[in-house]
Amino acid sequence: MKQFVADRVIIGDGEQIIDQGAVVVDEQGKIVSIGLQGELLHIFPQAEVIRYDDCTILPGLIDLHVHIGYWWSKPDMAQYNDGMIALMAAKNLQEALSLGVTTIRDVAGPDGLCRTLKTAWKKKYITSPRIFDVNQGIIMTGGHGWQLKGGMREANGPWEVRTAIREQVKAGADWIKLMTSDRTPTPEFTQEELDAAVDESHRLGKPCCVHASLQPAIQMAIDAGFDTIEHATFMTVEQAKQMAKKDIVWVPTMITFFQIANYCRKALEQAQKTESFVHEHLKQQAVFFIESQKAYSENFARLMETGVKIATGTDIVLEGFPITPVADEIGLMVELGMKPIKAIQAGTQNAAEVFGQGQRFGTLQPGCHADLIVVKGNPLDDITALKSVMEVFQEGVSVFSKGRRDN
Repeated sequence: MKQFVADRVIIGDGEQIIDQGAVVVDEQGKIVSIGLQGELLHIFPQAEVIRYDDCTILPGLIDLHVHIGYWWSKPDMAQYNDGMIALMAAKNLQEALSLGVTTIRDVAGPDGLCRTLKTAWKKKYITSPRIFDVNQGIIMTGGHGWQLKGGMREANGPWEVRTAIREQVKAGADWIKLMTSDRTPTPEFTQEELDAAVDESHRLGKPCCVHASLQPAIQMAIDAGFDTIEHATFMTVEQAKQMAKKDIVWVPTMITFFQIANYCRKALEQAQKTESFVHEHLKQQAVFFIESQKAYSENFARLMETGVKIATGTDIVLEGFPITPVADEIGLMVELGMKPIKAIQAGTQNAAEVFGQGQRFGTLQPGCHADLIVVKGNPLDDITALKSVMEVFQEGVSVFSKGRRDN
């Protein structure tokens, strides 16, 4: 039995903080008790004490929108066969742990990759966050992401969409994902197709998510009743209220839009000196992402106030960026008006509840898995402290460590 002690413990429920707190973990990696250091030292005198000075303990972070095997943007993508993709994905998983992310949802990747990774994790061949996945994304013919060879399944009409869903379930998918908007106002799936997708997913006992950034695709996704809506970049307050009423969770993935918008601005400066075709193509891409950044910046606080449940996802696909920067997404939420303790809840309890796993992980409660992260400083005063990860535990086992801890 071990007792982890720090200057403070954040429970993850958006409310509770224990100053000079401690978390007691048993040999099975379950949390036994949470409370004040002094009290728990008396109750569990036999526990090994692991002390972290000037640190905060909180639940492991959760990323609901990851593409862990995204190889399509690699500059040397011709070299990426199945083996190389698996090795790259394993490295990405290790990086995710170093960022304090202990659970992910992969929302479209090469067919069968996540099933292989989950098996490798169970066999202890790799160290990895807990993985939930959709296997392949489902798109219309020529729909968003059609260029991602092996990562998308094209389907047209309600019965072919149902067939595609059954294929993903057969392949071991935990979730189903549809893509129904690109970067134009034209929705990609019809309402009939979206309705069929939700019906078939739920009929087979699988939750479903949908990529919908623009109108009217956002409203169509709400009407269909998906469990989570990814991006919903240009969502209205009225639509957020509808989502709250229907218990649809919003995964805004703001960080990727902000990163790409900033990337496009810099690239446009360089492109001024290049051929006009390159410059014009880049401008078309840049407009969407810069307008998206503006929409999030102007609307996030108003949308948050509707009571729609918000959870963290990142959607990083650009080369050179961290694969799961949940701390940055939480930081953006705080910058745009959310209280730090509520933003942390979005990345812990809220995200765990999306999986229906709120009693297993996502908060520090007796009986939960001891998915813990230790960060230097106090994220309630400075949310960037979440980026100073000192140690990460998954079910009580250290899976990443940096710096010194005092016993």
